[in-house]
Amino acid sequence: MELGLTVELGMLLDTYGDLLTEKMQEILKMYVFENMSYQEIGNYFGISKPAVLDAIRKAQNKLIKIEQKIQMLALKKELNALIDSDKVGKKELTKILNNF
Repeated sequence: MELGLTVELGMLLDTYGDLLTEKMQEILKMYVFENMSYQEIGNYFGISKPAVLDAIRKAQNKLIKIEQKIQMLALKKELNALIDSDKVGKKELTKILNNF
């Protein structure tokens, strides 16, 4: 997986991971944070590599759909960009929060 996508998936997992099943969380954490291969994850759970890939895709799709509806990660990114720009003020923060 491309590094940017892995980082994005990790942020989605950090933000919405609790909304996944426990097994999906574990598989995704092993893949994203521990950089384990499909084979290693499959061996751990006693499932095939295609089953691991399927679980990762399902979890990823679920996290993306949740983000599209809630947009909490988008808000975090926007607030962090504003903070990094040193242009943080009550007016700017109020505007972002009102648009959320």
